[in-house]
Amino acid sequence: MDGEVYKPVRALSRGLTLLQVLNREGPLPVQELARLSGLNRTTVYRLLETLEQDGFVQSGALSSSLWHLTMEVKSLSEGYDHRDWVTQLGAPVLGRLLKKVVWPTDLAAFDGKGMLIRETTHKFSPLSNHRSMVGVRWPVLSSSLGRAFFCFSNEKTRASILRVLRASDDPGDRMARDQTHVDNLVRITRERGYSQSIDETAQGISSIARPVFYRGQVVASINMVFFSSALSPKVAADKHLSDINDAVAELEGSLLNSSDIFKQQLEDKAY
Repeated sequence: MDGEVYKPVRALSRGLTLLQVLNREGPLPVQELARLSGLNRTTVYRLLETLEQDGFVQSGALSSSLWHLTMEVKSLSEGYDHRDWVTQLGAPVLGRLLKKVVWPTDLAAFDGKGMLIRETTHKFSPLSNHRSMVGVRWPVLSSSLGRAFFCFSNEKTRASILRVLRASDDPGDRMARDQTHVDNLVRITRERGYSQSIDETAQGISSIARPVFYRGQVVASINMVFFSSALSPKVAADKHLSDINDAVAELEGSLLNSSDIFKQQLEDKAY
């Protein structure tokens, strides 16, 4: 009836509160969720069971007492922005990769200064210490994301990127002025077949990465991040590189079959 006032649905509001807390804080036990949300533990348990049944949360891989978001929460914002190929094509690929490797992964592209993380599973991985990685920029020559993008690009693109880095005042870009170092980095990375970084972007953190191609040009890179104490890059590659390669191949296929809008975005890129 027009003009009728309905009471708010408290259970819905409380469920959204739990999703917001997990989005902000990462994996948490029930008692901590109760404290941060202001809800009692019985209510939190009931809400978590409902959210788990609907696919929005699950108990963590490290401990059944930890709860974290799943990639299904992305469906809540699918209508928010359909303009960017990274969001529409990259996010689902990372979501499927997360189910295979559990370690967090990132999708980044060169933005004229460094490698800008555009999509990530850090927020959904129980093995991540970092929550808000989207928008973080890593240096090209000392991060696995940057090395994958740079080393597998063609000579013309590498020369263009080096001109940018050599004009930069960022200490992380100084090694671009050492041509011998750059040449060795390209050679070794290409011979290995993937890039790696050990304690270079953050102490105790390592990563491996592969480039993403579109019509012969590198347009992005995908990494897997892990604790240096848990894995070496070689062991990480032996265990998970095939899964990363499958994700890269899936994304490359999606790019080739993407809409004209996304293709225009890709073809307008000039490095």
